[in-house]
Amino acid sequence: MEEEDARSETTQDEALQKKHHDMLQRFSARHQPRKSDSPSSTFESTSSFLSQFADSKRSIESRIAESRLASSSEDPSKIKSDLAEISSSIDDLEKLVAANSYFLPSYEVRSSLRSASDLKQSLDTLSAALLPKKRFSFKTKSSPKPPEIQKRDLAPPPPPNVVVAISIRAECI
Repeated sequence: MEEEDARSETTQDEALQKKHHDMLQRFSARHQPRKSDSPSSTFESTSSFLSQFADSKRSIESRIAESRLASSSEDPSKIKSDLAEISSSIDDLEKLVAANSYFLPSYEVRSSLRSASDLKQSLDTLSAALLPKKRFSFKTKSSPKPPEIQKRDLAPPPPPNVVVAISIRAECI
């Protein structure tokens, strides 16, 4: 009987050890792809983001400079459309930063957002210089007065319908 107990204990120990070993292998296999992807892909993603951000930033800066130089010869509607396009490009740049902020170092996120903010500020100053705000002033608008009706043109009002109501009270004695 003791032999059977000893065999069952060794069998259980072997089964537990096998389960434990399999569990450790699963955990190591689960973490291994993360470890191999992390350093290289993060570096590649950061560098690709920085190059893409720099290209977009240069493009926006050149468009702002072109708008500043060509401002005198263009009509206001074209200037407004150009400024709107530049503004949407800056918004796209901010969306790019937001989408990649998960894997970027915090310094890169802050500096990218600061650059986007600087671009917006330069666009605002350009917009203020090219398209000055309309000045507000109170103006008296003459509203058309209704034609005056003279009393003689009016017909006399019709007489009101007179209804005579007689009330009869019955008094009981």
